[in-house]
Amino acid sequence: MGRTVRGRVEAAGEDLFFDEKAYVREVIERIVRECPRRQATSEDERKAQAIVEAELRRLGLPVEYREFRFNDNLYANLALHTGLGTLGTLVSPISPMAALLMHLTAGLSYLADSTRKGYFLRRLLGFKPSQNLLAVMKAEGEPRLRVVITAHIDAAFTGWIFNPSLVKMLSAAHLPKGLEFLGRSVALATFSQFPLAAIDLLRIVFGRVLTAPLRPVETILTVPSALGFFLNMQVVLRNEVVPGANDDLSGVAGLLVLARRLAHKKRPDVEYVFAVTGCEEASLGGGDALARQMNGIWDKERTVILGLDMLSNGDLHFLEGEGEVIRTWIPKWLGDLAREVAASDPRFAEVKGFRVDIGGSDVAAFLARGYEGLCLACIDPKVGMPRHYHSPHDTPENLDYDKITLGIDYALRLVRAIVERRCGEY
Repeated sequence: MGRTVRGRVEAAGEDLFFDEKAYVREVIERIVRECPRRQATSEDERKAQAIVEAELRRLGLPVEYREFRFNDNLYANLALHTGLGTLGTLVSPISPMAALLMHLTAGLSYLADSTRKGYFLRRLLGFKPSQNLLAVMKAEGEPRLRVVITAHIDAAFTGWIFNPSLVKMLSAAHLPKGLEFLGRSVALATFSQFPLAAIDLLRIVFGRVLTAPLRPVETILTVPSALGFFLNMQVVLRNEVVPGANDDLSGVAGLLVLARRLAHKKRPDVEYVFAVTGCEEASLGGGDALARQMNGIWDKERTVILGLDMLSNGDLHFLEGEGEVIRTWIPKWLGDLAREVAASDPRFAEVKGFRVDIGGSDVAAFLARGYEGLCLACIDPKVGMPRHYHSPHDTPENLDYDKITLGIDYALRLVRAIVERRCGEY
């Protein structure tokens, strides 16, 4: 359900003296200062969107909110699933039927959750209202192409799980050859539920004679769940939300600058949508809600999604594969085009594809629902994540504002390349 916010707006003209870098810094510092705890579904999440809404209205864009409901804590959801799977192993020798139900429920529920097929166990945590903010730069008549630029307003929790040393140790890029799969810890914890369920079934059929022989195998298969439960519960109990200057106020500020730039030279047959989503840190809630709500409204053949998520504190990349459990790949033509744009200017030499081991961006939710798109993000290659990722040190003072400018420049070049590829010369 959407509601359109109307009122007097001030259209932005081209200002040769507009200081983009100072503007980006000002937007980020203001939101961090006035909305310090932007947990998914929170009042600060809504207040921050209102600040961005005012900036979009100054550009003369009509603004609309799309409301949805989602839960507020990814790590509580992960702890619920991994905890249930771990409990299943503990009770299997006593009640294999109960263990079978626990393992299958944990595995199937999170598999459905992560692939956007349905939300089951997550609903036990309760859903609360949130919203996505949309601004549209309309085409003249029916658009030949729609480019949706997204960034999320909410901020993440922090905990031991985001310690750079731990992330580096478990990153697929730093694991020995043949053991890269260990970097996919959420997928491991999810898929391990099914062989555990098979052991429960054997125990039901053949009795407890199999308890002792199978216990070592069960223990090994349960390690991903038990470790996941411990680490995610630590995040839940700590209950600390980071400032989120890079993740993702850098993307939000970049979106505002892109809107200003695109307004100066716009094709009449292209529609641009600027989407500032909520609940991304709760597991792509805003992106998934928007993809569902716009199904049948945004033609998938004429819509391309571009995500801006963490434009600082690393080398600029495009995420070519996302998904916690089952990877979803970006379209080949879009990956090839991203590489062509990177090769078109020496400033973009660092831009490469990156495969996400754990988690993902709002674009992943769109990919899961049949849209085409990719997300831009900065990654520190030494660690496998941006510097200060999900850390209390993700502050405005720790941002590289030149890198944000580079990300905006690349994003603009990529948008124009997408338009030319689909609609002819810009």
